[in-house]
Amino acid sequence: MTTNLLADYAAADPQVLADLLMDADEKQFAVIFPVAATGSLASPQARSIVATLLSGEIDKKLPADLPFSDDKREKLAKRQANAAVALLRMGQPEKVWPLLKRTPPDDPRIRSYLIHRLSSLGADAGAIIKRLDEEPDTTIRRALLLSLGEFSEEQLPADARSSRLQQLQAIYQNDADPGLHAATEWLLRRWQQEDWLKRVNETWAKRKEERDKRLASIKQLLAREKEKTLGQWYVNGQGQTMVVIPGPVEFVMGSPLTEKGRRRIDEFQHRKRIGRTFALAAAPVTKEEFLRFQPSFSHSEFLRYPFPTCPIGGVTWYQAAAYCNWVSQQEGIPEEQWCYEIPKEPGGIMTWRFTNMRMKPNYLSLAGYRLPTEAEWEYACRAGALTSRCYGETSELQTKYAWNWDNTPEQTQPVGTKKPNDWGLYDMQGNVASWCQERHKPYPVKPGPIDDVEDILTIKSTDKRVLRGGSFLYAAGTVRSADRIGPQPPSYWSPTAGFRPAKTLTPQ
Repeated sequence: MTTNLLADYAAADPQVLADLLMDADEKQFAVIFPVAATGSLASPQARSIVATLLSGEIDKKLPADLPFSDDKREKLAKRQANAAVALLRMGQPEKVWPLLKRTPPDDPRIRSYLIHRLSSLGADAGAIIKRLDEEPDTTIRRALLLSLGEFSEEQLPADARSSRLQQLQAIYQNDADPGLHAATEWLLRRWQQEDWLKRVNETWAKRKEERDKRLASIKQLLAREKEKTLGQWYVNGQGQTMVVIPGPVEFVMGSPLTEKGRRRIDEFQHRKRIGRTFALAAAPVTKEEFLRFQPSFSHSEFLRYPFPTCPIGGVTWYQAAAYCNWVSQQEGIPEEQWCYEIPKEPGGIMTWRFTNMRMKPNYLSLAGYRLPTEAEWEYACRAGALTSRCYGETSELQTKYAWNWDNTPEQTQPVGTKKPNDWGLYDMQGNVASWCQERHKPYPVKPGPIDDVEDILTIKSTDKRVLRGGSFLYAAGTVRSADRIGPQPPSYWSPTAGFRPAKTLTPQ
C-alpha cells in the first residue's frame, strides 16, 4: 500500500520516481516501474527525465581509495543494477550490457547484482538470449548465461529452453574458455540436462589419446601467448574438469585491515608471485571419485554425503595426498613425476600408515597431481576479484555461489549445483573445505612480491596444514577468499574437510 501511494505521489516528480526505482526491492520495483515507464500519471517528458537520471546513476564513480567494505560502494552497486534493469525494460540497453563485462583485477559487485536482478526485476529473457547471440565479449557471455539460469519456467518456458539446448551443448563441448564452459554447464544443469552432461564427460574421460592431444595443444598455446592470460580446460581420465590457470602471475594475497570478518594476525596483505601455469580441479573430489581409489572408505559421518556426486569429506591431508598419487598413476604419469613419496607394503601396495611420507624434490615442477598451494587456491578462488569474495564484498549473494549453513546445514550437496566463479571453479567457498599443500606459516610482513615456492620436503605429524574455503557447517557471512581455516595436523579428520587436486603444467 505504501509503495502504491509513493508511486502515485512520485509520478509527477521524476527525481523521486527514479530514486524509488533504484532503491526498490523486487516487489516495490514491480509497482514503481510501470509508473515510470508507461504510467498515465507520468508525461513523456517526465519519463525521459527518469531515464536520464537512471543513466546518470550508472555513470557515477566513487573515489578509488574508498575501502571495498565501505557501505557507499554496496549501495551504489545496487542502485546501478536497478537502474540498468529499468533502462533495459525501457528499451535503452546501451549502458546495460557493458556492466556485465569483467576486466580483472576489479570490483565485480555491480555485475553480480545485475546478473541476479535481471530476472527478479522483470527483464525479458528474450532480450538476454538475443544479446547472447550478438555479444562478442566472453566475460559478458558468461554473465548472460548465469543470468538466464535465474529465470523461472514461467518467465522462460520449456519450449524456449529446448530451442536453445543445441547451442548450449555446442558451447559446452567446443568453447575453450573455462568460465564460459562452466557457466554453460551450470545452466544446462539448471535446465535438467544432467544425463547429457554425464554422458559427454564419461566419453571425454575414456579418450586418452584425444586428451593428450588437447593438453599438448594447451601447452603450445600457453608457450605462444605468454603475455596473455588465456584460461583453458580439459577433462582428465577420472572425468574431472581441470581448469588451466596461466602463469606467471602476481596478485594481492590476504585481506586489508578494513575487511569485515578479517583475522588480523593471520591475513597480512602482501603481493604473491606464482611463477608457473597450473591446473586446478573445477570441483572438489566427489564421493564416487574417491571411492574408486579407496572402495572401503567410510566413517561415522558418511551420511553427510548422500549422493555420489556430493564432495567427499572426512579425508585427512595424508589421504588427499595419496589420492593425488593414485590419479597420477591412473593418468599414466611416470612415477618419478609423482609429487609424494609414500611407503609401500610388501608387494608394492600403498600403506595407509603414511610412515615417513615425504614430498619429492622440486615437486612444484613435477607433472604429477598434488594439492594446491595456498597461493594457488586463493588466486583461483578470487578469480580476479579484489573484493572479499569472488562476486563482491558482502555475503548477500553467497548462497548463490555456495552451499553452507544458510542453505544446507546438515549435509553437502552435489558439486556444480551453485554458480561457478568467473574462471569456471565451483564450490570454492562452501560444501567442503579444501586441504592445501604446504605447512601453515605466518604471512610475511613485507609487501612483496613473494615467490610461491616449495615447502620443506619432510612431512611431520606435528606440522599443521591449512584448509581453505567454507563448508556446509559455516555461516555464509564467515566465508571469505582470504580466510585461513585451521591450521590442523595432516592426520586431522572432520566431515567438512575435503580437497581438490592440482598439477603443474609449465614450471617456472
